[in-house]
Amino acid sequence: MHSTTLLLVAVLASAVHTNLAVAGDATGPWAPYEDVVQVLADFTWHAKDDVYRFPPPKDPTGRDLYHLTVRRLEGWEKRYPGRLRDVTTFGRARALERLGEYRAAADAYRTLVDAPSPLITDARAGATRAGAFAAAAELPEDGDDLTTRLAALRHKLDTWAELVERYEGSPWEPLALVEEERLEARTAALVVTNRRDLTDGSATAEQALRFLIEKHADSKNLPRHILRLADLYADLAREYADTHERPRAFEEDEFVRRADRALDTYRKVATWDGAPEKPEGQARFAALDAYKAQVLARYR
Repeated sequence: MHSTTLLLVAVLASAVHTNLAVAGDATGPWAPYEDVVQVLADFTWHAKDDVYRFPPPKDPTGRDLYHLTVRRLEGWEKRYPGRLRDVTTFGRARALERLGEYRAAADAYRTLVDAPSPLITDARAGATRAGAFAAAAELPEDGDDLTTRLAALRHKLDTWAELVERYEGSPWEPLALVEEERLEARTAALVVTNRRDLTDGSATAEQALRFLIEKHADSKNLPRHILRLADLYADLAREYADTHERPRAFEEDEFVRRADRALDTYRKVATWDGAPEKPEGQARFAALDAYKAQVLARYR
């Protein structure tokens, strides 16, 4: 039986011998105003959502459902100490995993590995999995200089790549993909920021951003990655105008080529229906288009 189903079975079985209290007198958005079955039913419905390809689920008020579940279960445990503790702890551990709080999730799972509960087998597997994720997440990402920072990121990326492969096809693969994508985005941003200190740095930065876009084409963050590439192209257009101020040094065709490359990339996001980044893409397109017109008017 799947652990998400088992979670509700366990709480319902406990309800046969325990009067499930309803915290109807609680107030505030984080209060456990529902009974624990209702809290876990909402979470169970979304416990295996693909958070790499799709945004995290929201409750009807627009709050992150995973965060809300953790806070409500914590409130339940304080209000009713000892009641259904294995069920609430397991549910909290699952929600913490979905939030990327792997060390806290592993610690919660470990409290159940010797407990007399129908969730013990899944808790042991969860402790192993969350522990591996936590160890990877805790690897350093910084260094004293660009070379050591890039080396640290590469080592951490290799570790997450192993976890992506290990959990391929499971509900936990998207969690590993989220971490891998975050690190690759940070690596690309580091290259872009330091491109003037690198040999052929602009081409290397473009290559890093294009790699990110191509590898994570299925990600919910794809529009954001495309905006970063457009930003690089826009910077290159502005740099050309700034370093070729004299009329005889300025070549209109070269400037237009650079500016249009950025505008075409911004347009992809500016016309992307349903993308949260669409308004940002429209604003950046309009700003660069106005800048392009201003520069061309200066030299005509």
